[in-house]
Amino acid sequence: MNIKSLLIGSAAAMAVSTGAASAADAIVYAEPEPVEYVRVCDVYGAGFFYIPGTETCLRFSGYYRFELANTAGWAGYTTFARFQLNTDVRSETEWGTLRGYAEARFDYGFLAAGAALPSGAVTAAAGYSNRAYLNQGFIELMTGSGTLRLGKSDTPYARFLGYGSSFGPFDGTYAFRNANELSFTFTGGNGFSAIIAVIDNVGSNTWATDIEGGINWSQGWGSIGAIAGWDSVAGTWGIKGAARFTAPNSGISAGLLVMYASGAGVYAITDPGAAAAVGAHWSVLGYVKGQFTPKVAAAVAAQWFDYSGGWVFTGGLDLKPVAGLQIQPEIQYRTSNATWWGVIRVNRTF
Repeated sequence: MNIKSLLIGSAAAMAVSTGAASAADAIVYAEPEPVEYVRVCDVYGAGFFYIPGTETCLRFSGYYRFELANTAGWAGYTTFARFQLNTDVRSETEWGTLRGYAEARFDYGFLAAGAALPSGAVTAAAGYSNRAYLNQGFIELMTGSGTLRLGKSDTPYARFLGYGSSFGPFDGTYAFRNANELSFTFTGGNGFSAIIAVIDNVGSNTWATDIEGGINWSQGWGSIGAIAGWDSVAGTWGIKGAARFTAPNSGISAGLLVMYASGAGVYAITDPGAAAAVGAHWSVLGYVKGQFTPKVAAAVAAQWFDYSGGWVFTGGLDLKPVAGLQIQPEIQYRTSNATWWGVIRVNRTF
C-alpha cells in the first residue's frame, strides 16, 4: 500500500505541475517592436536620410548669422542676427522626383522707419525688432524634360542667370525679388536651359500677373543667357543679359550683367546714388572673383547707373578658417554721394 500510495501521489503531483505549466504558457507577452535605425539616403547628395518607415528622403541644413555694419556717414553702427533652417524633402514617383523645400528665417536687427516687413506692413519708427517669416517654400516636380516649381521663391529674374557679384551682403543691384510663382524650367541637351514663369505681383489683388521668360547656355567655360519680365501692374518691363566665365585650373571667375528697365516697377534697378529711391533705365555690373586657397577667396565688383551717372565699387573676402565657419568682410564706395559702407558678416553653417 505504501508503494501504491507513493505512485498515486507522484502522479497527482505531476498532474498539478503540468496544469500549472499549461496555465503559465497561456500568458502571452507582446514582443517589443524592432528598432528601425535611420538609413542614409545618398541618392540626392550628402546629408539626406530616409524618414523611418518611408522611402522619402529628408535633409536639414541652415546657418546662424551675425553682422556688424556702419550707418550713413559712419555716425554709428547697426547689428543683425539670423537663424535660418532649411528643409529639403524628396522622393521618387511615377512622374519623376517630387520635392518640397523651405527656408524659415528668424531675424533680429535694426529696421529704418518705413522699412517693409514680410507681412506687407511697414515700420512706424526706426529701431530693433524681431521678425519670423518664410523666405522660400515651394513644391517641385523634376522630370526628364525639366522642373515644375510652385510656391514662394526668389523669382527667375533674380536667380535663373545666377545672382549678383559678391559672396556676401553687397551683391549688387539687379531687381532682386522674392514672390510666389508657377514656373517650368526646360533642360535640354548640351547645357541649354529655358524658363517660363507667372509671378504673383504683391502690389495687386487683381488678376494681373507678371510674366518672366529666359534662356541660358552653360558650358565648362561658364554661361551666357538672357531673361525678360513684364510687370502687369505698373505696365513696365525689364531685360537682363549675363555672361559668366571661369578660367580653367586657376580659381579665377568673372561676370558681366547688363540690365534695362523701361520704368518704375518690380524690374526697376534702384540707383543708390540718387537722392530718393529712383530706378535707373540702364545699369552694368561686372566682377572678378579669385579662389586662392580652399579657405581664402576675394572678389571685386563695379556697377554703373545711368540715372546718376555714378559708380558703386565693392571689394570683399570670403574666409573659411575652419569647417562650418565663414567670415565675410566687405566694403563699398559710391561715387554719386561719396560715401563709404562696410559690413562684417559671420556665418556658422550646417
